Amino acid sequence: MTTLGFYQKLAGQKRLTTRAAAQLAGVSIPAASMALRRLAKEGLSTPLKKGTWLLGAPSAKSGALVTAAADPYLAYLSGWSALRLHDRIQQIPQTHFAVTLGRPGEMATPAGRIALHRVKPELFGGYTYDSRVEGFVASPETALFDLAYLTAMNRSRVSGSLPETDLKGLRWKEVQTWLRRIPTPHVRAAVEQALATIRQRHTGSPSQMD
Repeated sequence: MTTLGFYQKLAGQKRLTTRAAAQLAGVSIPAASMALRRLAKEGLSTPLKKGTWLLGAPSAKSGALVTAAADPYLAYLSGWSALRLHDRIQQIPQTHFAVTLGRPGEMATPAGRIALHRVKPELFGGYTYDSRVEGFVASPETALFDLAYLTAMNRSRVSGSLPETDLKGLRWKEVQTWLRRIPTPHVRAAVEQALATIRQRHTGSPSQMD
């Protein structure tokens, strides 16, 4: 089978494993791996973690990148990546911070490193499409909440420490709306404390949430 024929067999796929590619193309796993590597040389596939690939020409847009990486699950840029897009921080993040309903994980791509963080369905939301990144981006309030939640849950070594951050005008009532969605009292209290610490550090306001 030619490389083009192999690629056509995978039409419509965004993210897939070598095993899945082999099944779709009707070839052995070693043959699929070799074909995917040939596609990578031609710019038509991107290796993620071992045995997992993004199909198609890689996008330099962070939103499109995390959407493809999380496929078939939804994902949106959040945390420091979203805060940067909202001009809340000036420092350019080295990793694309994203929230998903799918599996968490970190992966390196030619267009940058991606960190996918999983949250529960009731805490997933508060994002809109942003054409600048060709993907979904959390609001500043959601981005801050996600960061505090993942910090409190100690997920993927996420730290609530941020570079110089402008939180003026942030709608703290909206942040509290997200807090109320957390069903477990001790988890809610831990996230509230993480948010209060961030607020005190970057606004000089009392640590109490209001």
